[in-house]
Amino acid sequence: MADNSFDIVVIGAGPGGYVAAIKAAQLGYKTACVEETFLGGVCLNIGCIPTKALLESAAMIQHLAHAKEFGVNVGEIRTDMAQAVKRSRQVSDRLTKGVAGLFKKNKVTHIPGRGRLAGKGQVEVTAKDG
Repeated sequence: MADNSFDIVVIGAGPGGYVAAIKAAQLGYKTACVEETFLGGVCLNIGCIPTKALLESAAMIQHLAHAKEFGVNVGEIRTDMAQAVKRSRQVSDRLTKGVAGLFKKNKVTHIPGRGRLAGKGQVEVTAKDG
């Protein structure tokens, strides 16, 4: 039977949650982090980070559009939106794997599911499929 006893359980592995869980583990607490969808939260996975990666692609197009002014001929500029989206996913995936690596390094237990307070000193976790 698995040991389901922890000193600290953090609900949510967004930017605040994963940092709190790692810090608690670094301070010597047996720590778990409950996350239903993906480590790093919305910002890292589908919000801020992939959006910024796409904005960087747009900035590259803008720079290339003005290259001739600087004596650089680049020819016709064509965009490949599928590649831009693929790159944004790769950036997010790399950072998400980094959070997972930090959990492993600092001995934070990741519990997949939705967590809720269930009483004093208790957290109830519902599996994503249940």
